[in-house]
Amino acid sequence: MPLQRTDVVDAAMRLLDDTGLDGLSTRRLATELGVRPGALYWHVASKQDLLDALAERVLGEVPEQAGPAGAHWTERTAALARAMRAAMLAHRDGARLLAGASALGPNRLGFAERLMEVLGHSGAPLAATAAAGDAVMSYVTGFVLQEQSSPQIGPEGFDPDGGDGPRGAAAAPFDAGRFPHLAARLTQWSPDTPRQTFAAGLEILVEGLTVYLGKAAAA
Repeated sequence: MPLQRTDVVDAAMRLLDDTGLDGLSTRRLATELGVRPGALYWHVASKQDLLDALAERVLGEVPEQAGPAGAHWTERTAALARAMRAAMLAHRDGARLLAGASALGPNRLGFAERLMEVLGHSGAPLAATAAAGDAVMSYVTGFVLQEQSSPQIGPEGFDPDGGDGPRGAAAAPFDAGRFPHLAARLTQWSPDTPRQTFAAGLEILVEGLTVYLGKAAAA
């Protein structure tokens, strides 16, 4: 059966999960598929086109309905953020992949559309909801970039459902006299898991957006 674009993207996703973004080369992909490297370009225009297709595949794993229907816009915004994080964590270097995507495919546009629709229920004007949407996507992408770049993380990444280990468990010792507030933070509380840290940051972000969008709606 002739090679199809979906075959190339499927194999590239397997290779990404096995080797990470740095190990994903067209030569290695061609070997995986049993073809010459030049044959790939009948199906993908460039390496960036391939990466954009992978990013589309990742965002396609975000459920159409995030959060209960009819829930308050803040709950639905948080649900979309959690779903986006889970989709990126499901693939090695998922956050780097999405951060470097350049094409606006249907899944990327669809996620942005759902987020804008949800934020629109705040009653704020479009300029404010667009800024809020950018803030949500930047927070999630940046957080997962940090998660997946941590030396404490194995190739499989974290379990987005909470199986991830404590953040800071392998932190190097430091001078508590010089950094007393940080020392108090580490000694008075149990180390948070990345899921807990993400949830706390998301709560702060959504509460801030409530104030920001509320002011914009009242202006």
